[in-house]
Amino acid sequence: MALLTAQQVAITGLSPSFASATASDTIVPDERVFLYYKNTNAATRDITVVVPATTFGQNNPDVASTIAATTGEERIGPMVPGLADPTTGLITITLSATPGVTVAAVRV
Repeated sequence: MALLTAQQVAITGLSPSFASATASDTIVPDERVFLYYKNTNAATRDITVVVPATTFGQNNPDVASTIAATTGEERIGPMVPGLADPTTGLITITLSATPGVTVAAVRV
């Protein structure tokens, strides 16, 4: 599990630094942060934002998306506080597989 650190966009621009994604990454909630994933693998990858807690006794649904194979890119966000685990205070993001997947956290 890796704690992602947001990179700030500036008026002069930002070329984000990408890191290898892990099976379970976390990030501090911030309404101005999004995650930018790239996939160079020949297979698609599923990204899941784990949504904690329940509403009326029912588990809140996780948020899932798929990164296309080979040249796929996916941007997910904003990383709002409502997605944070009440115990850790962090948002957890899981991947179906990690080979070929990189991620950058970007704050606008």
